[in-house]
Amino acid sequence: MTCGDKPPFTSRTVRGDTLVSPDGKHRAYAEVEATALHAQRPAGYTGPLCVNNSRLLVAAETGEFKISFLQEPADVESGNSLRLIDWSSDNRRLLAELAEWQYDQPSATHSVLVYDARYGTFQQPDLGHALAKTYSRECSFDFRILGFDGLGTIALEAQPLSPEEEEVLGVSSCSKKKTYFEMDRAMETLVSVPELPKLQHNAKVEAASK
Repeated sequence: MTCGDKPPFTSRTVRGDTLVSPDGKHRAYAEVEATALHAQRPAGYTGPLCVNNSRLLVAAETGEFKISFLQEPADVESGNSLRLIDWSSDNRRLLAELAEWQYDQPSATHSVLVYDARYGTFQQPDLGHALAKTYSRECSFDFRILGFDGLGTIALEAQPLSPEEEEVLGVSSCSKKKTYFEMDRAMETLVSVPELPKLQHNAKVEAASK
């Protein structure tokens, strides 16, 4: 979500659908706010024209929604977004995908974010480190987090980087073909699998009001 593709740039906020845990005791939604710093680029200005803040709001069974996670803009990545994917079958963990990018650059970094409703804590596995262990070298993919499989493992789709992305990131693709992975949440290890893992959809979805 951005402030627009061309001037005049405008601020906007988008709220995603609410995901309800299978037992109905936890509810969550993401909200992304894009703030336009200028309607168009002023003469001599080299800073960002748009910055994003992404929030995760969670509510217990009878409570109000409270901000549980906030991703603020950074110097090198002023854009970000948060996409909620699913609750685990045991109602404890919420899986989300965090994207971060720099405006005017071709690449975005997608990472796994896991919220533990029991303790109110977060886990953000280091995918770069996991790939280095898998391929025995520093490399990267354009990840998309797919969801949980039947065993509760996190399923991911990995696309090779474009030549422009490789140049910007200063790293090569781990492979030149699409690859599927399963991630063990506890060990933070990646295992490549030959085909799309069978996903299990656990959450109930309440569509956001337009």
